[in-house]
Amino acid sequence: MSGRKRYKVYPVFGFLFIETEEGRSGELVARVKSHISRFERLTGVEKKSTGITIRGLRIVKESSRVFLNEKEVNLTGKEFDLLYMLASNPNRVYTKEEIFSRIWEDSFGDITTVTVNIRKIREKIEYDPSNPQYIETIWGVGYRFTV
Repeated sequence: MSGRKRYKVYPVFGFLFIETEEGRSGELVARVKSHISRFERLTGVEKKSTGITIRGLRIVKESSRVFLNEKEVNLTGKEFDLLYMLASNPNRVYTKEEIFSRIWEDSFGDITTVTVNIRKIREKIEYDPSNPQYIETIWGVGYRFTV
């Protein structure tokens, strides 16, 4: 027998079931998990049940807590919601209007509220708020969380 492995792939209830000729899928599952882990490590993004971790910034949704280099950062509820929304979709650009409608759904105010809250978040999580590394301003468009 050659050193090549043969896999059978077939759908089961909307999922792909994969097994080797020997009937064991453990090796293939381990390989897939390894590739996913390597991708997360190389891109610097880890999404786990413990939260989102990007370059020393850890955001824990379950407890609404933020840590920068393992030191807790105190954010208001809206600041946390805004940071979590941006970090959940890194590199996606959000307009100020879109951010305002998602975070301050039924509140009165205007989009300057977004600018003020972004500035406050930057002061708390950035090493140099005037040269941000996490939340980038896209002039004329809005903001994005950079990876």
